Amino acid sequence: MADNKIEWTFPAKEITFMKLEIWTVTIIALLIFVFATSQFRQVFYAILFTVLFLGLYILIAYLIQRVRAVEETYHLNPNYLQIIRSTRNKEKKTVVPLKSIKAHKLDRFFLGGYLLTDEKKHLLFFNTKQELLHFEEKLKKYLSGNVLKKKRK
Repeated sequence: MADNKIEWTFPAKEITFMKLEIWTVTIIALLIFVFATSQFRQVFYAILFTVLFLGLYILIAYLIQRVRAVEETYHLNPNYLQIIRSTRNKEKKTVVPLKSIKAHKLDRFFLGGYLLTDEKKHLLFFNTKQELLHFEEKLKKYLSGNVLKKKRK
């Protein structure tokens, strides 16, 4: 990886579930546990239904990931961001010139964000907080350089 550009692929092979997904499933599992406990008045059934829910969720999520085989690859350099979205059947390439970016927002907790241009909102996904911070540092550097070039003209 050269010093003036960065690249990453989402999802990484070692990451199975995203943070948002883990939090949502945890909350739903707790709600199932509380509801089952209040309905059956026995902790055994509450644990049984909660484990059953988690097992089904993990199985279905795994199967969906294998069938869809979605992958996004990002290439950021001083002039543009290229986003390549690949599924099992097709590939879509999008090039976002950095000078067309009007705003951007990155979420360090859920490891995502977006770039806003005149045409549309481009979603971004990261595997780790370090990837996000590195991208944010480079993006700010490149955007500040583009702003200086615009002012000089």
